[in-house]
Amino acid sequence: MTALNVLVFPCGSEIGLEIHSALKYSKAVRLFGASSVDDHGAYVYARYTQIDAHVRSPDFIETLNALIDSWQIDVVLPAHDSVVLALALAAERIAATVAVPDAETAKLCRNKNVTYRAFAEEDFVPATVEGLAAHYPIFAKPAVGQGSQGAERIDSQARHVQLLGAGTEYVFSEYLPGKEYTVDCISDGSGGLLHASPRVRARVKAGISVSTKPVPLDEEMSSIAERIAKRLRLKGAWFFQLKRNGEGRYKLLEVAPRIAGSMGLSRNLGINYPLLTVLAYRNLPFSVQTQQYPIQLDRALKNCYRVGLKYDTVYLDLDDTLIIDGQVNVMLVALLYQWLGRQVSVVLVTRHNRCPRATLEANKLSPAIFSRIVHIADGSPKSTVIDRPESAIFIDDSFRERMDVSRKTGVPVFDVDAVEQLMDWRL
Repeated sequence: MTALNVLVFPCGSEIGLEIHSALKYSKAVRLFGASSVDDHGAYVYARYTQIDAHVRSPDFIETLNALIDSWQIDVVLPAHDSVVLALALAAERIAATVAVPDAETAKLCRNKNVTYRAFAEEDFVPATVEGLAAHYPIFAKPAVGQGSQGAERIDSQARHVQLLGAGTEYVFSEYLPGKEYTVDCISDGSGGLLHASPRVRARVKAGISVSTKPVPLDEEMSSIAERIAKRLRLKGAWFFQLKRNGEGRYKLLEVAPRIAGSMGLSRNLGINYPLLTVLAYRNLPFSVQTQQYPIQLDRALKNCYRVGLKYDTVYLDLDDTLIIDGQVNVMLVALLYQWLGRQVSVVLVTRHNRCPRATLEANKLSPAIFSRIVHIADGSPKSTVIDRPESAIFIDDSFRERMDVSRKTGVPVFDVDAVEQLMDWRL
């Protein structure tokens, strides 16, 4: 199979970052990223650009098509709910396969009031509130939104009146006090449901599930998944969210015809949702194989840096830098191989009290990684080893060593905690 060129837009969203994690090593695709604003995608996508048009611009499709033509894109993967709808509405004008449902289905999923009306006869739809409620609390959520953003419990008529007059369309429904779940689903190219993977949303921040773990697929969840799949015939990855009501029954919060940012949990159990979505929309055959064992996903901010240093030589310490408390520093090992791939020479400079080569080999590190190994045994300063300071950097845990090198050579110096800025995460 020839690799497919896949464009992710907007690539810096949480969804776009999960797609990158899922596809960056795949031999079936060549991954491209674009956004209409300066976002984190620039730090992780090796093939990245920022376009001038945003999703509501009159020239958005024209701009997108120009990019598709330039990069010879085969498949476009949307990474935001609004982009799903925009691409669905313009699918026939886009010069590539777009991984979105038909326009009517996209509209149905984008507005929760429309979703509830479409499934009004189903018992998993929560009881909605028209006008003022007879009693409180009730549940409110923007009809058009993502995750649990803007959702709240309404405890009084006064607050209900405020939201009714806020100028935003809300869903008002019965209060749902129970746990919240996401059910990740994968369907084939004909819309047939292949697998459903439920997970509990253990901790939510800014509408994003930042802590989640699998739960068993029970009969009630399975039935809901089958009924939604039969009605909507969604392809590839999609998900729906449930919350238990006061009687412990599952009630629908939303359905989304896209990849979810926390689908990485199921991906690590064997289901690569972005890859299978590409295959589904290209009408290529695939099967689903999953595993079951205890696993939990917890998400937090990750730092990436854009550093303006240019260097072709790294001078690196051994003790308490490359090897700390008898353990190899895995960040530095990753950097060693990054530097090797970019023809950056690495010079090991050490005062080690044994044979450095023997210590490297004992820790399964090949001395061949280094262009030179300098073993200082006479107490001379490490600054004397640096022969091309204009194109070098120096890494050492010792403040005294860093101060000496900095003062005498002017070389940029780094403690162990600062080397993360040198890592390039783009793939």
